[in-house]
Amino acid sequence: MRIIDFHAHAFADSLAPKAIPALEARGDLTARYDGTVADLLEAMDRNGVAVSVIQPVATRPGQVAVINDWAASLASDRIVAFGAMHPDVPDPAAEMTRMRELGLKGFKLHPEHQEFAPDDPRMAAIYSSAVEHDMIVLFHAGADVIHETVRGAPDSFARVIDAWPDLTAVLAHLGGFREWEGVAEHLLGRDVWLDTAYTLGHLPDAEFVRMVRAHGVDRVLFGSDGPWTDSAEEIALLRSSGLTGAELEAVLGVNAERLLGL
Repeated sequence: MRIIDFHAHAFADSLAPKAIPALEARGDLTARYDGTVADLLEAMDRNGVAVSVIQPVATRPGQVAVINDWAASLASDRIVAFGAMHPDVPDPAAEMTRMRELGLKGFKLHPEHQEFAPDDPRMAAIYSSAVEHDMIVLFHAGADVIHETVRGAPDSFARVIDAWPDLTAVLAHLGGFREWEGVAEHLLGRDVWLDTAYTLGHLPDAEFVRMVRAHGVDRVLFGSDGPWTDSAEEIALLRSSGLTGAELEAVLGVNAERLLGL
């Protein structure tokens, strides 16, 4: 079985030595690799991960094109890098056209870092362009250890799904970190993907398995959220959660292969 980590983080070599300590301090976090792509690859080799999907975040609109150029340069048989987008990019359609030309399959949005609600009308141009260019959108969903706000709430994402039924969306943290009651009310069973990043160990196993099955195991993706967890530990937690062998195969790799066209 090929394990695919759909939600990992890395930074350019020049940025990682500054970014990792800053994020550790803000979120009371401990990085499990140094934030470079090279160290991510070493961790993947140790932990039996075949492919990682890097999910960068642009905190300013001016960072978007630079991040997208860097992400495109990483493409290999081991690394799939998503691009970045920001609510205040002046012409998201033009940048998405360029992202597609660069070979990028999707991009990440972060309601807390980027200060937007998913159902904010100003996001319409981004969602429309994502649909037009067949781009996957991965959202940070729910609470965040760095921020006090919860802009990415389950009911807000439900309104996005209603308004944009052709949008291919992945909601990180099983639909909403620390917002799982709202996920059960508004999102389970809907036409949206969920990932497991920073969820295992935060939810009781029985509740995790119940939510995965209620949503549909064929739309759940393994994500480690590395470097903020160790992927080997996350895989072990997933294997001991109570999912069947077939369900584990789907979550650990088969679903991501299908979504990414690998």
